[in-house]
Amino acid sequence: MTVPPISLLQITDCHLGEQEGDTLLSMNPDESLRDVLSLIQQNHEHIDFLIATGDLCNEGTLPAYKRLHNVLSEQVSSPFAWLPGNHDSPRSMAEFGHAVNTKLQVLGNWLIILLNSRVEGCIYGHLESDELQFLERAINDHPGKHVMICMHHQPVPIGSQWMDNYIVRNAHEFWDIVGHFSNVKAVVWGHVHQEFSDTHHHIQLLASPSTCIQFTPYKKDFHVENTMPGYRWFELYDDGQIVTGVERVEDKDYGTDVNSHGY
Repeated sequence: MTVPPISLLQITDCHLGEQEGDTLLSMNPDESLRDVLSLIQQNHEHIDFLIATGDLCNEGTLPAYKRLHNVLSEQVSSPFAWLPGNHDSPRSMAEFGHAVNTKLQVLGNWLIILLNSRVEGCIYGHLESDELQFLERAINDHPGKHVMICMHHQPVPIGSQWMDNYIVRNAHEFWDIVGHFSNVKAVVWGHVHQEFSDTHHHIQLLASPSTCIQFTPYKKDFHVENTMPGYRWFELYDDGQIVTGVERVEDKDYGTDVNSHGY
């Protein structure tokens, strides 16, 4: 009997403001998030798990997390978890309990590990020693599972000079650990506000578009483009195979200020 694949979704970089109407570069992140979640409802009859990979709120305020938690609970039919990005407040996120703040999820023959790469007061990423120890211990404790690792910051350069200033600064320590395990199949992140796909040895490297503004790939300096918000879907097969893709909202003008030099 063929085992059906695990259906896993990634959203990221929602950047919700404290109030519903707060904008980011003239775009309403609440509106674009709702559009992305509506697209998910249209495209997926069944979802096993959803992960939100950081920068969930623009200023880390509790009302924004409440709004995000409510809309995910209402519009997503599966359990979900989130992890912090550089804009987030882990203390506020912790108010919502262990299930949504979990660092480990077993889905069939797969182990999903969620790591915290956030550095207090900084934009760049770093994996503290306890995170790296947790990573190694979790993989060792589940030797029969295929592994997907999720974090906020990119652990490899993506080819945009300004964004690669904010990489995981000790990524070599991360790769030293991961390199010992042949069952690590994918490393997934947010932060970069764009689709990204590459490989590192046998491991797939994947990033998702933001649910709000999109950064233009391969730029020296900050640059925003009018590409639509979206999400990434995964089918995780029992034998370790991954099928994945990106879906985006279509044909909508969010009024994004594409001439901005930052936020």
